[in-house]
Amino acid sequence: MDSLTTPSLSPSPGSRLSADEMKLLAKLEEQNRLLETDSKSLCSVNGVLGSPTSPKTFSFDDDIWGQVIKEWDDWSKRKVGQIKVLIRKGVPAHLRPVVWQLLCDAQNVAVCQRYSDLLKSSCPSETLIHRDLSRILPQHQLFQKHQDATCQEPLLNVLKAYSVLDREIGYCQGSVFIVGLLLTQMAEEEAFCVFVRLMKDFRMRELYRSSMVELGCCIYQFDSMIQEQLPELHSHFQTQGFHTSMFSSSWFLNILLSSLPITAAMRTFDIFMCEGLEIVFRIGLAVLHMKQTELIKLDIEGMMNCLQNLESWESDPDGMIEAAYQINYNPSRMKQLRKEYTSIKTKEMEEQEELNGLSSENKHLKHRLDILEKRCSEKLVSQLKKELEKSLLNAARSQNALKEMQANILQIEESSAVPDEDSVMYLQTELISCRLREAVALTELKELKQHIKDMQKKLQRQQVHGSGQQKVSSAQNDLQVELLSTRLKEALTQAALKENRHRLLQLQTENKIHSNQLKRTEAHINSQRDHLQELTSLNQDLCSQLQQSRQQFSAVQYKRKEKQDENMTIIASLQKQITELQNQQKKEIHTVVEKLEDSEPLQVYYIIFSIHTEAFHTRLSGEQ
Repeated sequence: MDSLTTPSLSPSPGSRLSADEMKLLAKLEEQNRLLETDSKSLCSVNGVLGSPTSPKTFSFDDDIWGQVIKEWDDWSKRKVGQIKVLIRKGVPAHLRPVVWQLLCDAQNVAVCQRYSDLLKSSCPSETLIHRDLSRILPQHQLFQKHQDATCQEPLLNVLKAYSVLDREIGYCQGSVFIVGLLLTQMAEEEAFCVFVRLMKDFRMRELYRSSMVELGCCIYQFDSMIQEQLPELHSHFQTQGFHTSMFSSSWFLNILLSSLPITAAMRTFDIFMCEGLEIVFRIGLAVLHMKQTELIKLDIEGMMNCLQNLESWESDPDGMIEAAYQINYNPSRMKQLRKEYTSIKTKEMEEQEELNGLSSENKHLKHRLDILEKRCSEKLVSQLKKELEKSLLNAARSQNALKEMQANILQIEESSAVPDEDSVMYLQTELISCRLREAVALTELKELKQHIKDMQKKLQRQQVHGSGQQKVSSAQNDLQVELLSTRLKEALTQAALKENRHRLLQLQTENKIHSNQLKRTEAHINSQRDHLQELTSLNQDLCSQLQQSRQQFSAVQYKRKEKQDENMTIIASLQKQITELQNQQKKEIHTVVEKLEDSEPLQVYYIIFSIHTEAFHTRLSGEQ
C-alpha cells in the first residue's frame, strides 16, 4: 500500500485544516454518530474484537476501527485515504495485531502451512542467530520483558524458518527487531506470515540482499534530502567525515525499531505497514531537524551516540508523527534520485567489472611471467649460446657484404667513362677560342657594312656631281664590282660565323653532357660511400653485440663455475661430516659393546634406552 497517494496528516489543535481534511473529519463524525446509535455490538464483528485480549469497553476510535475491520474489503479499496489518517492518529493497542495482518494481507500467505516443516529443516544460520540473540536481547528495551528461554524460542523459530524458506537472503540482523516486535503482538505462526509479507511486498527483501543495492539507494536518497533541506548539518557531516550510512543504515534495516522507544516504535511500524519506507525518511529527517543544533557541536562519536538514542519521543509519539509529516517529501524527486543512484551504480558496476577483468588479466600475466621466468632460468645458457652463434654468423655476413661493396665501388670507378681534368680544360679552351673568333668575325662584319655604306654615299655624290655619262657609268661599274666583292666577303664571313656558332653549340652540348655525367658519377660515388659507412657502422654494432654476448656467456660460465665450486665445497664438507659421524658411531658402538659385555641384563636395557634417547635428542637438535 506504499504506492498509494498519501493525504495530509490529521490536524493538531494549532494547525490549519484544508477543505479535504474538513470533509474527512465530517464523515468520520457522521459515522461515529451512526455507530453510537447502532444496536449491534462490535464485539461480534468477524470474531476479531471478541478475543480474550480485547478490552470490555470501547472508545470512539474503537468503534471506528471496529467498522474498518468489519468492512475491510470495502475500506481497503475505496477509503484508503481515511485508513491512512486513522493509522497516523494511532491504532488501538488491542486491535494492532489484527490491523497489521489486514494491512499486509497475511491471511493469504500459502507458505504459512509449511511453517512446522520449515522448523524441522536444518538451518545454516542457526549459530549466527543464537549469537545475535544472546547479544541483542539483554540490551534492548524491546526484549527486556521477554528474556527467558520460552520467549526467545519463538523469535529463534521465526528467524530460522524464514532463513530456510528464503536461502538466497537467509538471515539478517535487522530482522531480529522486526520479528521481535511482531511477536509482542501476535502468535508465532501469525508473526511468521506477517514477516513473509513484509519481506516480499514492503521492499525489505531487497534491503537485506548481500549486494545492498536497495539499501544504498535509500541512503543516497536520504543523504540528498539532508543536503537539500539541512545544508548546514550536511556540511558539518562532510567536514567531520560522518557519512549518512553510519547511522541511517540501521534505521532502514529495522524500521527505526532499534533506536526509538517502544511506544514510538509501535506508531512508526503502524504507518510503515500502511505507507512503506516513506515514514523512515520522514522520521529520520524530523530527528535531524530537532537535533541539528546539538549535532553541529559534536564530533563523530558524539553524533553516533546522539542518533542511536531517541528516547526523547517516548512520552510524545504524536508529536513525533506530527513533526514527521511536516517534512517536505516529494515522490517525484525520490524517483529522480533513484534514477541518479541507478546510473551511478551501473557505472560503478561497469568500472568494477573492468577492474575485475584487469585484475584477472594481471593474475594471468603474472602466472605466465612466472612460467617464463622458470623457462628462462632453465634455458638461459642454451639461449646465450644460440645468440652468440647467431651474432658470429651476422658478423661474418656483414664482413662479406662489406668486401663485396668495396669491390663494386672499385669496379665502378674503373669502368666509369669519366672525363679527366685535361679534357675538360681542352674543351673550355676551345670554347674560349670559338667565342674570340666569333667576336673577330662580328667586328669584320661591322667594318664591311660600314665600308658599303661609305661606298653608297660616294656613289651618290658622284651621280650628283658627275661630269659625263661615261665617267659616271665607268665609276658606277667599278663601284658595283667592289660592292659585289664586298657582299661576297660578307656572305663568306656570315657562313664562317654560322659554322663557328654551330661548333660553339656542339662544344657547349658536349660540355653539358660531360658535366651531367660527372655529377651523376659523383652522386653515385657519394651514395656508395654512405652505404659503405652504414655497413661499417652496422659491422661495428654487430662487433659490439658479439662482444657483449661473449661477455654474457663468459659471465654465465663464471657463475656456473662458482656454483659448481660451491656445490663441490658443500659436498666435500658433507662427506667430511659423514665420515666424522661414521667414525663417532663406530666408537660409540665399540664402547657400547664393551659395556654390554661387562653389564647385567637390566643395565643393558638401560644403556640401550639411554642411547636411543641421546640419538633422538641429537636428531631433534639437528632438525632445529
